[in-house]
Amino acid sequence: MIKRTSLISAYIALGFAATVLPVLISIYIANQDVARREQADLREYAAKAVIRTELVTYQAFAAIEELQAGHSETCSPQYLQRAAHVIFSYRYVRDAGALGAGRYLCSAVFGDVRTQNVVLPPPRWRSNDGYLYWFEQKNLLSAAREDIQVAHNGEYVSIDPQSYVDVIDPAGRPIAMINTDLNSIVALSTGADAEDMLDAWKRAGRVDSNEWNYAVARSSTRSLGVVVKGRRTSLLRDWPGLLTMWLSMGVSMGAVFGWFAFKRISREVSFQASLEWAISHKAVDVVYQPIVSLATNECVGVEALSRWNLNGREISPNIFVALAEQHRLIQSLTDLVLDKALDDMTELLRSRPSFYVSINVSGDDLCTPRFLDRMTAKLAGTGIRPAQIRIEATERCFLSADATRQTLAAFRDAGHPICIDDFGTGYSSLAYLQTFRIDVLKIDKSFVDTVAQDAASSIVAPHIIDMAHELGVEIVAEGIERTEQVEYLVGRGVQYGQGWLFAKAMRGEELVAWLEARRTSHAPAQPAIQ
Repeated sequence: MIKRTSLISAYIALGFAATVLPVLISIYIANQDVARREQADLREYAAKAVIRTELVTYQAFAAIEELQAGHSETCSPQYLQRAAHVIFSYRYVRDAGALGAGRYLCSAVFGDVRTQNVVLPPPRWRSNDGYLYWFEQKNLLSAAREDIQVAHNGEYVSIDPQSYVDVIDPAGRPIAMINTDLNSIVALSTGADAEDMLDAWKRAGRVDSNEWNYAVARSSTRSLGVVVKGRRTSLLRDWPGLLTMWLSMGVSMGAVFGWFAFKRISREVSFQASLEWAISHKAVDVVYQPIVSLATNECVGVEALSRWNLNGREISPNIFVALAEQHRLIQSLTDLVLDKALDDMTELLRSRPSFYVSINVSGDDLCTPRFLDRMTAKLAGTGIRPAQIRIEATERCFLSADATRQTLAAFRDAGHPICIDDFGTGYSSLAYLQTFRIDVLKIDKSFVDTVAQDAASSIVAPHIIDMAHELGVEIVAEGIERTEQVEYLVGRGVQYGQGWLFAKAMRGEELVAWLEARRTSHAPAQPAIQ
């Protein structure tokens, strides 16, 4: 009897362990995964906050340059009128004016104050390029308001400190902007604790806290940095409740979730197998979206895009390209796009030596010469110039900078221009881009949609355009759908565009007919039929 009882107890213990241990292990693994995801999200948030500080600083410098561009006598009515125009034109500028000999002279808000002898304290910091900074500078009208003042060669602007940390975030996570030379806080979001944020900055975000995660980021062009924090989620805080719940529901829920997991895995495996079959049997189609000169309406080239129809249903490229990358099918897919593009476009490229085709390349093929060697072999004897095949890569392909730089240089040395696709979505900076030799920036559609509109993201496109002009590279604006976008982009010096205003992506034979129709009619590009 005792032996039987012991055996039953052993079975019960084994069943208990088999039920509870996988649950506890799963909870622990899930907790670690949540922590990793939260930290990654917080780092991305810090990167966005750094971009915000760069944009506000860029506006301050641009406002000072515009104020200095006039030739009016300092503090004259014409000068004050120009200062008023500056604060009206730049969203983050509160005031603009002149100072000298340690005193305020005049501004758009306060007028001429030279007779009032308003003394200005010494600047808190001087940048390497000669800009003077005052932090927490009291306003002449109200001692309660403190601004950040930036001055250069006798002109200054006042900026609301909150402008630097006013990043849209539904979670309301605290932000602090740091001057990296002084290691001090310059701007602080509402509710943030200055001492806590500065300590996190000095520790590079490595703070031991059960309640908060921290992340820091630095500007690559200015002496600016940010520290952000977000509330930590822990699945293990209520472990007794979780254990009770899983003990009561473990068997039934496990069966249900197991069934769903089996169905989902079966579907994904089937989906992956279908894509692998489609690539190997060349069942993935290639279409071409025209790239048009905005100044002349001439079609100068096309971007080759992959399309997949599975059982009569169009699968989004965002889905099947991501699946190809996940299951190491992306290089085969890129090879297929190249092969079909050359089959479709060789005659057209021979007849138009200045016409080109852009091929999207994954990060895998930017780390080795594999795709370049294959493309060189395919082009041999075709009569197609290397410059007629452009290489496009998204910003995230450039994360492995050392491995990528050598391959990009090899592409360019072989005569293939390099384009950065969807620019602006990866938080690149001017200094980062200068480390690569590129030829074209393509502005992402999400930023083109807001140009010439009063939207928060409408300031990003001008910033990217100025970056491209400073680098001396060509610009292609993606997703153009309205004529007013063309007018705005041409005014900003953008050379090329693509989008439904000109034409949707089309098959090779349709493209040839479309080009011929435009050539014979000499008509400008027309909007695509919806």
